[in-house]
Amino acid sequence: MDNTLNTSIQYLKGVGPKKAGIFNKIGITTIEDLLYYFPRRYEDRTSLVSIKDLNIGVNQTVKVEILARGQRQAHRRRGFSIFELIVGDSTGRLYCVWFNQPYLKDYFTVGTSLILYGKVERYGSRLQMAQPEFELITENDDESLNMGRIVPLYSLPQGLTQRTFRKFIKDTLKEFLPKVDDFLPFDVRSRNNLFNRAKPLFNIHYPEDASLRKLA
Repeated sequence: MDNTLNTSIQYLKGVGPKKAGIFNKIGITTIEDLLYYFPRRYEDRTSLVSIKDLNIGVNQTVKVEILARGQRQAHRRRGFSIFELIVGDSTGRLYCVWFNQPYLKDYFTVGTSLILYGKVERYGSRLQMAQPEFELITENDDESLNMGRIVPLYSLPQGLTQRTFRKFIKDTLKEFLPKVDDFLPFDVRSRNNLFNRAKPLFNIHYPEDASLRKLA
């Protein structure tokens, strides 16, 4: 393995030729491409909202458990399917619907925990999210990457999950960040109180400051 920033993405541990093709779809062909593939937004998972505290008409993030699931056809539109989840936490229940995405039935299992992000509306007597973004939480989930912090979310093709992608980012930063070169000499950066390129690059992927969410 070349072990430089120009190394093909397929040689990153856990990728290989098949998964490299998925990375290529979003323009990532090298390690450097992955380092500079920035999050599209961030979620503050240091304090998730409970269902009872959700505000109508606002995009919010909740951690819930799947209570029930089902799929049905719309009465007035032939071939139009509706997939629905009922989820809950200790404070209440929330309904989630997705339209014309029948493959979702293979993602969700009753009793599984997940993170939901979307706009909450009142539909009759119930609270509902339509087409929310979701992320499944498993027993083997890396809490240090996916919970209890400002969490990056990336634009990804089918075949890559947020959790898996974050793990690739973490491994890449750990191994290759020291190889990132700086255009400015150390003395110039020191006189002007400028960081090297490695520090802001790390902070873009894993910010400690919640204000960085405004970049998304």
